[in-house]
Amino acid sequence: MKIGEILSGNKSMDMNASPAKTTAIGNNSTFTGNITFTGILKISGTVKGNIESNEDADAQIVLDQNGLVEGDITAPNVLIRGEVNGNVHSSSQVEIDASALVTGNVYYDVLEMHGGSTVNGSLIRNMGKTAGLLEKKATKSNNKEEDTANSASFLQSIDKNDKTK
Repeated sequence: MKIGEILSGNKSMDMNASPAKTTAIGNNSTFTGNITFTGILKISGTVKGNIESNEDADAQIVLDQNGLVEGDITAPNVLIRGEVNGNVHSSSQVEIDASALVTGNVYYDVLEMHGGSTVNGSLIRNMGKTAGLLEKKATKSNNKEEDTANSASFLQSIDKNDKTK
C-alpha cells in the first residue's frame, strides 16, 4: 500500500509530501510514550503519551476516526477525527471533524469545528500568544475566583453571627 493511499482520507494533506516525512501509527497499533516528530504524523491506532512537533512550522497531526490519543497534542496544524483525552495546542489551525471527541482544552489560532463534534473543555484562542502562557493565566484566574468565593463565604458567616446576637 502506498503512503498516498493511506493518507487519501484527508483533503487538506499535502499528497506530494515525501514518505520520509510521514509517520503512521496503524489501526491495530498501540504506542506508549511521548512522540516528537517533523512532517506529518497520521494516527489510526492508540497513543498513550504526549505528542509534540519539532520546530517545523508545517508539521501536521492527523488523528483518524479509529485513532485515540491519551495525552497532550502540540503541533501547528491538527486534524482530529478520533478521540483525544488531553489538551490540544496549535500555533496555527485546528480542525475538529464531526466524529471527533476531545476531552480537554483546545488552544488555537484558527478553528474549524464541524457539526456533531464534541469538546469537553474550553476553546481558547491564542491570539499570537503561546498556549503555555494562556494556561498559566487561566489557572491564576481560577485561583482568584476561588479566593473570592472563599472571602464571600467568610463574610456570609460573619454576617450570620451578627444576626444571631
